[in-house]
Amino acid sequence: MKHLKLFITAIILSVLAFYSCNQEEISLENKGRLNVYITDAPFPIDLVGSTVVTIDAVEIRKKVEFEGEEDDSSFIMLAEGLMEINLLELTNGVTELLATANLNVGTYDEIRLHVVDATVTLKDGSEYNLKIPSGTSSGLKIKVQPAITIDEGQTSDVLLDFDLNKSFVVKGNLGGKIGGFIFKPVVRGVYMGAAGRIEGNVSDTLGNPIENAWVKLWNPELDDDGELTEFDDDSLIISTFTDSQGNFKLIGLLPGTYVLTTEVAGYKNGLIEDISVTAGNVTTATFQLEDENEE
Repeated sequence: MKHLKLFITAIILSVLAFYSCNQEEISLENKGRLNVYITDAPFPIDLVGSTVVTIDAVEIRKKVEFEGEEDDSSFIMLAEGLMEINLLELTNGVTELLATANLNVGTYDEIRLHVVDATVTLKDGSEYNLKIPSGTSSGLKIKVQPAITIDEGQTSDVLLDFDLNKSFVVKGNLGGKIGGFIFKPVVRGVYMGAAGRIEGNVSDTLGNPIENAWVKLWNPELDDDGELTEFDDDSLIISTFTDSQGNFKLIGLLPGTYVLTTEVAGYKNGLIEDISVTAGNVTTATFQLEDENEE
């Protein structure tokens, strides 16, 4: 009798295991995997110790035929629960996984972040709790360029790039007294399957690495004669600072031809006028900066 009970139990467990596996296969049919990563373009100042944003939900919208069709039901929940992220830790190509989920195959074109808190802490210990703009806590909508394609059995990645320099606006003078910060979130959404990257190095003319050189990528603005015009904030795409070895990474870049610059105190600015980015590839760039006192 004991052997009979063990035999029946084994059969039941086998059936349950088969049913569970079969249900998993069914549930994943016509689905693909989406990973949402977050990174940032950093502050150009040494005073800030941390910039923390708190997010309690991440949603995505399946592309609709007409914008007028959009409503709350168009969005699908990807992740819920409080997530505190120190954006200053996500520089120079470093990312953090924000959400991951299985989605029905199709095209998705917009992500919505529910931002509920933002705090800036200076290196002297001063802390500023920022007011969340009206509408941001209910959903910061980020267009993804190009739209994300989810294929059956495949994994797709999307990058959300916070521009800290534009998102945390300083009240007061950086060289003097800071009166606080205004939170105006600016986030770039990129489908990584259609993106490339730029990696490079900044050094002096003797080959010594330069740390904390500010590297910026711009859309080219030309005058009537085809010459580059002065750069403005609207043409700035992404920026970063070099590490202790003078290395830098700019990730999540759509294919195209751009202008790359670098600047750091004590050296003449560097410029590369035509730098091309192609999907899935790494473009390398090297700067050798002259001392600003050199003729």
